[in-house]
Amino acid sequence: MATVPNPASQKPPSSETIVVPKMEGQTSGQNEENVDKTDTAGDAGDSEMQLVSSLAKLQKMEAMIHQLRTLLPGRLLEPLVPIVNPRKGSAVPKSPEILYEQLSQTARAGVAEVANFQSMWRGPEMKGIWDNVSAQIRENGGQLLQPTGMWERDYNVLLEELVKEEQTKQEQQQKAEEEMERSKIQSSEGDWKTIVETFLQKNVPGFRIACSNKDASFTAVLVKAGMALQAQAINGLGSGVPDWRVSNKLLPGIPKSKLEIAIADCLNSRTRQWDLAYLLDMISSYSDIKQTPCVKCNKMTDNAAQLPTIRQSKPSQSPQGQRVFIWEAYHPGCI
Repeated sequence: MATVPNPASQKPPSSETIVVPKMEGQTSGQNEENVDKTDTAGDAGDSEMQLVSSLAKLQKMEAMIHQLRTLLPGRLLEPLVPIVNPRKGSAVPKSPEILYEQLSQTARAGVAEVANFQSMWRGPEMKGIWDNVSAQIRENGGQLLQPTGMWERDYNVLLEELVKEEQTKQEQQQKAEEEMERSKIQSSEGDWKTIVETFLQKNVPGFRIACSNKDASFTAVLVKAGMALQAQAINGLGSGVPDWRVSNKLLPGIPKSKLEIAIADCLNSRTRQWDLAYLLDMISSYSDIKQTPCVKCNKMTDNAAQLPTIRQSKPSQSPQGQRVFIWEAYHPGCI
């Protein structure tokens, strides 16, 4: 598809101006009410995000319209230019067959461009925007809001800024929650073995744990997978709660397999290195690795005949309202 010009730096031609309504004369409450019709979250921050996202989509569609205006007769009949105006220096097609193929290619590209625009215009994402615009028109007695005639902001850039701000807030909130959990673990009664015993009450099939009596370590056995992993507590970063490092449990005369190495690497690259319950849950997700296909390609093995060794967690809630993690399996090449 042809390159789309930057909508923020162009003003629509005066003969066919595409107006952009300027949201004047409305209170912030009205804006949020309209946005909430397509926004499930419903708070002020999400409403602002939804509004900017909608404006960015409209801005993109306007740029696509300007680009489509150059399709006919310019780009669509471009192969004929060397014939009509040979002074431009372009090579004239050597045969009618070549000219036909060039015209066919530009026609197919043009049809695909129009189809892409129609798909976006009629798509579910735009439907919510059109519904919102229709509601605003009704609220204004059928009158369109006064336009400025041009875009005053690049809303795609503004949307990226809002997304970054939201990500920063989420990271800060997650960090604060983790600090609270660390403090809770540090002040709770019992030691790491209590966490292991609590997890064993879930009775995960094919998952066994043997705790060491000498140090803070344990061996996790994945019966169905036919492998064992060893977890060792290491010093935390001044938090008083140790981190946990996983290694392969070596058996005499049996070298480590690629599968065992890949699983240990994934476990050690996890977040929440200090969270023993999280680690136990993640290790147990490998208990049926030989029966769990990749979430993305829905296959057991990839082109290298490797099982899906990557695990990614999705936070969820149990029926009792407690936070739990759902583990999704991926091949390394499917991430």
